[in-house]
Order: sequence, then C-alpha cells, then structure tokens
Amino acid sequence: MVPGWIRVAADGRLEASEAAHEQLARGTFWLLAGPERLLLGVAGHDPQTEPTRALLAGDLARVAFPEIVSLVVHSRISGVLQVVGASSTRRVIFEHGEVRGASSERVGERLSEVIVRMGLVKAAQMDDLCGKVGSGRRAGRLAVERGLLSERELWSAVQEHVTTIFQAILIESSGSFILTDETLEDAPSVPGLSAEGLLMEGVRRLDELRMRGGADDDRALERIVAAYGGAFRDIFATAQGAGSGDALCRAAASVFEEDLTHAALFEGVAFGPHGELPAERLLERAKVSASREGRAADALLSDALSTLLLFLLFVAGEHLESSVHQALHARVKTMVAGTPQR
Repeated sequence: MVPGWIRVAADGRLEASEAAHEQLARGTFWLLAGPERLLLGVAGHDPQTEPTRALLAGDLARVAFPEIVSLVVHSRISGVLQVVGASSTRRVIFEHGEVRGASSERVGERLSEVIVRMGLVKAAQMDDLCGKVGSGRRAGRLAVERGLLSERELWSAVQEHVTTIFQAILIESSGSFILTDETLEDAPSVPGLSAEGLLMEGVRRLDELRMRGGADDDRALERIVAAYGGAFRDIFATAQGAGSGDALCRAAASVFEEDLTHAALFEGVAFGPHGELPAERLLERAKVSASREGRAADALLSDALSTLLLFLLFVAGEHLESSVHQALHARVKTMVAGTPQR
C-alpha cells in the first residue's frame, strides 16, 4: 500500500490523505488491539466479541514463513497465524509454540477433501456428511462414528491436512501475515505437533515435486500435474484478486481448442473455476500420446502444460500491475522448477 495518513478530528470525524482515501475507500477494516502509537486494521474480518490483540504482523515478501514459525516456536507463543497469500487465506493455530490445528479457504486444502484424496472415504459419502454437520472436522468425527473411518485413519488425515497447509504457505512468496491472540473454536484440534518438523516435511515435499522421476513413472507424472496444477491455481487466484478473473477465464476457455500440437492430450479438457485440471484424464492421455509419438510421457506432459502456463502468464500480464505479475511469475517458476522443460 502507498503510505498515507488518517486523522481523527476533535469531533470524532475521520480525515484521510488522498492516498489513504483511495486505498481504503469502500473497504471495511476491523481494528485490533495493540501497543500505543500503532494502529492495525484487518480488511474483511468480522468483529470480535472480545477485542483481538495483534502480536505480530508484516509483509510475507520481507519475512519468510519459516522465520515467522521459528519466532513463534522459540518464544512459545499461543495464537492464530493468518497468512493471506496470492492463492488463498490460511490459518495455523499455535499453543505454546506447538501447532494445534490449521485451516484453509482454498479448494483442495480442506480436511474433508484431504480425507477423500487419501482414499479413506468416498467423495459422495463425504459430501453427505459435510451437508449434515457443515465442517470437515465434524464430518471426520461423524465418519468415525458411522464406521467409515477408524480413529487412526482420521488422525492420519488430520496430520496430512496440517502438512498440506504448511506446504502451501511455503510456496507463497508475497502477501501479508498477522498473528493474533484469538482462538478458533471450530478448527481441527490436534495434540501439539512440531512446527519445525512440519516445515521440514513441507520443504521435503516441495523438493520432491521439483525432482524428475522416471520417464514413464506414474509418480513422476503425478508430480508434474501437481506442480503445474498449483501454478495454474495461483494464476487464477491472483487474476481474480486483481479483478481480472473473468478475462483470464475467457482466454483459458479457448486455449485447449487452439493448441493443435497437443490436441489429443487436451481434447475435452477444461479449466475449473479456480484453475483446476482433470488430473487423472491428463495422466492417462499423456501415457497414450507418449506411446503413439515415441516420447517420454513426463517430457510430453511438461511440454504441454508449460505451453498453457506461458499463455496464462501472458494473458495475466495484460491485466496485472507489473510488480504483481513479476511476483506471480517468480512463484510459478519456483513451483514447476525441476520438471522436464521444453
């Protein structure tokens, strides 16, 4: 944000500089408790019955997530760390420096979706459970009560859920973070997990995504789809946040039809509203097309997805501010690093 000033007049009226007025107009900001001479407001938050006190806040581009976690761990801080990145808003719950839970607003990162992705409960069953209780944590508990999940399986899913969110935050290279002393009553609760252990596992998984597997190894193909899938979702989320999501969606809708080089791979394929791709269909078609063309499946798939990535970055660049586009380009480049390149 461009620096500006806000003044409270003697009669209680608010005055603001032109720069502050332009940035704050039509927005709602809830003020958090903090030390004297520091005014901190968070956009879009619901008011709290008890004032929330800000413990730590800053720019994610200047203070990396591992550094924040290290401070929380060594200071044995309790509170909720909210990270607002380009792709989503995520929260990590700490108690005396240990992780007690996490949540995400992003599709694919909710506990119910993790349970389904792990193959523990069928999607239709989980949808039914969520419809009854309204949250992944409660749905998981109901699944145990109905015999669809064992306690051990639910525990494994909760650990995977928290690890997934840590990994997602590690990818974010810009945005904001704020640590408050609030408590989230409805968040998944776990016995204290090592935050440093979760960081190490997140880094290990990112390194694995960047490593090239065997030419026709299904795991290698899955890593490629996962890496590019994260990049596509980031592009869609960034464009949406900048108000150019519709323009990007229109361009993305036609790209598969116009890419004749990979017509067999992309036939009938379309992006979901958040940049999702049908992973299983792409994996199967990549193997078939690679066999027909005498190419390595991983190289063919990376070639095709790289073409899509460059096109979407080009379209996004026409609508995003230069600094936002540069940061986006750097993030997605990191995500797909290590996959076979053209």
